[in-house]
Amino acid sequence: MYLYLNYIGMLVGLIIALINIFDPQFEGFMRWVIVSVGLLACILHLKIILGKKRNKAVKENGTRS
Repeated sequence: MYLYLNYIGMLVGLIIALINIFDPQFEGFMRWVIVSVGLLACILHLKIILGKKRNKAVKENGTRS
């Protein structure tokens, strides 16, 4: 369940960044702050997802040995 929330968070961050790159609602500095925060949210959620998948793979490999 929580993994799906991280996928949704990653997609929302990416959508926020892309929308403000191609169709900006703000001008200048504020636009790039919103783009940066959107990309940061996307990257952080991706890091959480990859970390959980790595931990799951390590646990599966440990139980097989």
